[in-house]
Amino acid sequence: MTINFGIDLGTTNSAIAKFEHGKVTVFRNPIGQKQTLPSVVALRKERRLVGEKARELLLQAPDLVAASFKRKMGTTDTYQVAGQTYSPVELSAFVLQELKSFVHSGEQFDATIVTIPASFDTIQSNATKEAGYKAGFKEVVLLQEPIAASLAYANQEERGEFEDGKWLVYDLGGGTFDVALVSIEDGEMRILDHEGDNFLGGTDFDREIVEQLVLPYLESMGSFENLLEESRSLDGKYNQLYQSLLLKAENAKVELSVAKVSEIEFTTTDDRGEEIDGFLSITRAQFESILEPFFSKTIGMIGEMFQRNRLSAEEVKFVLMVGGSTYIPYIREEVAKRLRIAVNTEVDPTTAVSVGAAYYAGTKPLQQGNPDEMVGQKAEIQVKMAYLKATQEEKEYFAARFEGPIEGLNYRITRLDGGFDTGLKPVSAKVSEVLPLVKDTYNQFSLKVFDEHNNPVDLNLGTIGITHGKYAVVGQPLPQDICLEVDDVENETTVLEVVFEKNAILPLKKTITKQMTRTIAKGSADRLTISVVEGPGIALPAANQTIGFISISGEDLNRDLVRGSDVEIILEMSESRDLKISAYLLMTDQEYENVFTPSERKVDLFKLKLELNSLAHKVRHEIEDAEDQGNYENAQKMVDLEFDILGLLDRAKKLKDKDTTDEKFQIEDGKRKLAQQVDALTRDKYIIAVKNDYFQEKRDMEAVIETYEAIPEDLRRYDDLLSEEKVILATSSSLRIKDLIKQIQRLKFSIRWKSRRYIRELFASLVYGRFGSFTDQLKAEMLIEQGNKAIEEDNDSQLRVVINQLFELLPPARRTEFYRGGTGIG
Repeated sequence: MTINFGIDLGTTNSAIAKFEHGKVTVFRNPIGQKQTLPSVVALRKERRLVGEKARELLLQAPDLVAASFKRKMGTTDTYQVAGQTYSPVELSAFVLQELKSFVHSGEQFDATIVTIPASFDTIQSNATKEAGYKAGFKEVVLLQEPIAASLAYANQEERGEFEDGKWLVYDLGGGTFDVALVSIEDGEMRILDHEGDNFLGGTDFDREIVEQLVLPYLESMGSFENLLEESRSLDGKYNQLYQSLLLKAENAKVELSVAKVSEIEFTTTDDRGEEIDGFLSITRAQFESILEPFFSKTIGMIGEMFQRNRLSAEEVKFVLMVGGSTYIPYIREEVAKRLRIAVNTEVDPTTAVSVGAAYYAGTKPLQQGNPDEMVGQKAEIQVKMAYLKATQEEKEYFAARFEGPIEGLNYRITRLDGGFDTGLKPVSAKVSEVLPLVKDTYNQFSLKVFDEHNNPVDLNLGTIGITHGKYAVVGQPLPQDICLEVDDVENETTVLEVVFEKNAILPLKKTITKQMTRTIAKGSADRLTISVVEGPGIALPAANQTIGFISISGEDLNRDLVRGSDVEIILEMSESRDLKISAYLLMTDQEYENVFTPSERKVDLFKLKLELNSLAHKVRHEIEDAEDQGNYENAQKMVDLEFDILGLLDRAKKLKDKDTTDEKFQIEDGKRKLAQQVDALTRDKYIIAVKNDYFQEKRDMEAVIETYEAIPEDLRRYDDLLSEEKVILATSSSLRIKDLIKQIQRLKFSIRWKSRRYIRELFASLVYGRFGSFTDQLKAEMLIEQGNKAIEEDNDSQLRVVINQLFELLPPARRTEFYRGGTGIG
């Protein structure tokens, strides 16, 4: 059995659809028969209203209503509704519960696919899952919205076979924006890359209409003090007016998609108590002027993605328009004009995501686990089946694995229309068949097992369902790098090591071994922290978001954890972004693990202002440093960043603690992105030095190869290292470059250590050079005698033993000097 139900949980509107027998049905609201449900919740006289009725109340009693809460998903912000406090997760759960009533068949279902913006971070994703569980679902699988839209488009009824190529999904909804680069090749659909902004959508347009046009008009009509502040603040004098104006602005926005002018009417009282009847005409040109900076931001993201993928407009077939805000004519026209790519409007922007989610649901088994397996069991017999749920091929490979007492059993696979029958075949541990499919339809097969008397054995296997002529996606890409924070001992700081790269296909698992950089004594308060963050791997750890960590105290240890000992770390991330961290301390034989599903992030306004101030000071210092170095190009870039940072700081200073908008989260996101840009610009200073070290190491290595006659095996190892050079240098990761340097140093020493000439030079340096003072002179003289004898007898192995023992007799300071001299002994 597959999940079958898909939900688009939108900022403005939500929808639910079902996959059945190869087709998708979008359910209609029993009230009004619309295919979408406004994502609005209200409480009135102990009744909970969700949808149209709740939305209507925005005009009459906005204090009873909550809307646009998806924008605050994953935050600690709450909503006051009729005097009660609700989190975005709880409000989203109410919407999900209401969507269940759309399913007119009355069937009960406790598993669903729920869509999220591709740019949702792990915390926002986990919050969405939590809303699903609060709504009563036992299984919630997340799907990125651009993938859903692509599935809806590729699987249209009249589609037929799809031509290979690439396209863009431009998804501009009520609260978020995503753009994804999609490809279909040999019948497989993949998401190659994406960009997005979780705080860019139709609700921003509504707010700007109110704040740029309506409030200035209102101020011109009456006497108001701090109108904007009193409008946006939760307990502000004009907050109810502000909320109702937002709804009127939304209606005007919709009307301006088909008309040249729209009117907003309202009545209010100013600070003097005088009544004002407002009537404001808004032209399409005014609206488009408001849209332009938001739209340009989306085009900028597409440009970044094109540049990253070395893609030209000619290589993209079309731009698929998805999301309610793409109904706006200006958006469609400007996308085609600025990108010089044809716009595709073949799918319904408001239901495409739910339709695609349902197609995806039709490929996902109900039980959790491997998504490509179905499991049946009874008593001691277990059966695992694997096959593609959607395919373009006329035949599909089927495999099953049987475990338990299977001797004497037979199996039979039949197609339910009677067009295929394997006949009885003996069951073995592994069974495989090629199943013929009827074209362009949903094919159902049954696998039945019989005992030696031909009696059926009930294994609860369910139906094997394969849709021909439909597309499935090859996994969901990871939106951001997932990194481990590690020590950079040399610079006394921490840096990031990428564990899973952006766009890697989920689920993911990796085992890495790290060494302790300091000793943690048993019983001490010192700690080993395994910190996992989400964000660009080349950025500073502070510029990214922590999503999970394990902290191990000296009080937890059963013995000292010595510097240099190994820590084995296993990181796993599920398709729905659950993070599991396991750590095994080899020295103490102790194991720790935890599963992280963080679903809230707190933004403290005071702390946010401090961080912006600190970032502004850092940038000012970097500007002065760049100017001192004559790097005026970088200085100008930093000046531009300083302007943006100060702009965010100015916005933050104007915010009050009870501000009802999501602006502080927008500012916090902007701060993190600007911090990453500052890091990228200043990192070059340090990267250049590290790259110079690398090229010097290469020159030394080539001299060693020539001087000490490297053997073919070492030359091959060196070639392997050089083959990674281009990729590693392009990452601009000092950690990876330093690691490459260390590998070359180790190989360089290995080449010299094998050379007779080198070990004799080394012995002479120890005995006669400036390192020749020992902690135990008598023992050293005995070793020197043994070394001279080994040279006479050409016994290189014995000479190496002597060298190691003499090295141990050097005073610590001399030993450090000797090591820094590049011998590699240590």
